[in-house]
Amino acid sequence: MSTADRREREKEQRRNDIIDAAEKLFFSRGYENVTMDDVAKEVELARGTLYLYFKNKDDIYLAIATRGAKIFNHMLSDCCQKEQTGFEKAKSLFSTFYEFYKSYPGYYLANWHSQMPRYNEADLSAMDELKRIRSDNFHIVAAAISEGIQDGTVRGDLDPAKTTLFWMSSLQGVFNITPAVEMHMQINRVGHDELIEYVMRLILRSVENQ
Repeated sequence: MSTADRREREKEQRRNDIIDAAEKLFFSRGYENVTMDDVAKEVELARGTLYLYFKNKDDIYLAIATRGAKIFNHMLSDCCQKEQTGFEKAKSLFSTFYEFYKSYPGYYLANWHSQMPRYNEADLSAMDELKRIRSDNFHIVAAAISEGIQDGTVRGDLDPAKTTLFWMSSLQGVFNITPAVEMHMQINRVGHDELIEYVMRLILRSVENQ
């Protein structure tokens, strides 16, 4: 390995160490409660060195969001390999979205929650990578709906893109419940997971060609 290659590998390792440290802080404290000084201290780097890799906190959070998007992409790509119909694939994708939400709450927030970084201040190439991965994730779901329309397992009057948007917004709404909704859930003794599963069943039923 050449000296240049070794330096590049060391640089990439340090960058990943910074992301790991920031991820730990963001996920435990919340994005708004972490500073660049906190990240520098956690990764044991001088503040000036930290800025050689990331220009601000948003830039780091964008890298974390990209990590999460990649994990979600792999999960979506793998989940419906054995499914035969478009509806079965869509159902599997639904379950995978729920699994991602439950298994990777920090990455879910980085990808879907209101604490998204201000992308106009972030690195454009990094932002483009995140957009590309997210577009691929969207296409996987829309393609399953399209396949279901073609094989007759999904209603033929649906628009795949609009249906995917509806699914995404509906699931995010039930994942991130408001205080008012939470109050009604407590009054009616409905658990969060119970509500999520109920909404998922309703949505799937609404698109299945029965």
